[in-house]
Amino acid sequence: MRTVTYERSGRTNTGAQALRLEGMKHLRVLEQGEVVSERALTEAEIQRLGPLFEQASRDTAPAVLVPQADGPEGLAVTLAYEDEESPRVRVAAERLPARGAGRLYDALLEELDRLLTSELHARAPRHAHAVLPHQLREEEQ
Repeated sequence: MRTVTYERSGRTNTGAQALRLEGMKHLRVLEQGEVVSERALTEAEIQRLGPLFEQASRDTAPAVLVPQADGPEGLAVTLAYEDEESPRVRVAAERLPARGAGRLYDALLEELDRLLTSELHARAPRHAHAVLPHQLREEEQ
């Protein structure tokens, strides 16, 4: 399996959070492009994600969708394979996990979102969900 990146971000990149899986062996969590944690995937994670990625790898046509969400609460979710020119999936969402990319990709996005959220929660419980820039300002007041 090749390297794949799942990213969720707000209207600006300041809220970007990503999960990079390298060969179904290694996991990296990134916030705003910086690696904040990394570890090996567990057997249970491999068993959950493996079949989903196997099905997705058989899909030759990218499922790119233009984000439609508007307003400050809108999120963009992207799934990209490192060796492909454009993202495999890009959808807009008002809430996570993102939906609308088809049954196969919706299931994969849900698993990746669950994994990213749990990794961020383990690192810093306050940032366990996607935090948009305007929400940071509200929380700091």
